[in-house]
Amino acid sequence: MKLPDVELPSNRKFGYFFTFVFLVVAWRLFTTGSAALGYLSLIVAAVFLLVTLIKADLLLPLNKGWMAIGLVLGMIVSPIVLGVIYFGLFTPVSLAMKAAGRDELGLKLKRTGSHWKMREDAAAAGSFKNQF
Repeated sequence: MKLPDVELPSNRKFGYFFTFVFLVVAWRLFTTGSAALGYLSLIVAAVFLLVTLIKADLLLPLNKGWMAIGLVLGMIVSPIVLGVIYFGLFTPVSLAMKAAGRDELGLKLKRTGSHWKMREDAAAAGSFKNQF
């Protein structure tokens, strides 16, 4: 997936979101005792809010950059998560089932005259008429 294929959120939503993010960061910095960094984060939040309210189009390059970072991060993280799920969950279950001798799909061929599976509960001859 490429950046032109992705629909960007509006610049106003982007601006409000980052205003909120920097306000939360400022609050966290004030509670941990880093007042100088807290004030800096408050200033950045105020700048984001002013730009969002006055001219939100100025946030377009930042919006595109943020979305590009998200796409790259998704391309890296998704295969890792899927690999962990596959090799951490499905592979051990498969090995345990093979060790127990289970054949859920019936792939083992038996030496018989035919490979047809005989049904024990065979359908009656007229059971398929007037189905609905």
